[in-house]
Amino acid sequence: MFGATINIMSLIGMIVMTGIIINDSILKVDTINHLRPGLPLREAIRVGGIRRLKPILMTTITTILALKPFLFGSGLDVALQRPLALTVIGGLALGTLVSLYFIPVAYGWLYRRDRKLEG
Repeated sequence: MFGATINIMSLIGMIVMTGIIINDSILKVDTINHLRPGLPLREAIRVGGIRRLKPILMTTITTILALKPFLFGSGLDVALQRPLALTVIGGLALGTLVSLYFIPVAYGWLYRRDRKLEG
């Protein structure tokens, strides 16, 4: 997509990016689980999303800004790090949307499905 090849640095970038996205999603689900005893499902998902929005966005933005110099620099060291930066930036952009929107939807769907199976 960006004209770069898949190499060992881009694979390392995928691992880093996956770790960040999974961590954000786990913390969001944990926040929702802590709110569940006192709130209805939809309200717990909404409040959990609001509480985790700022930390998720801060993690994404700071990581992207930290990797931005690798996209526009020159030299051998930058050329070696560019695939890693592209992978992490592109993956975080998509993964942040997954953490913010897909994870709460999936949580609500799975919770309702489990409740139907029990009752």
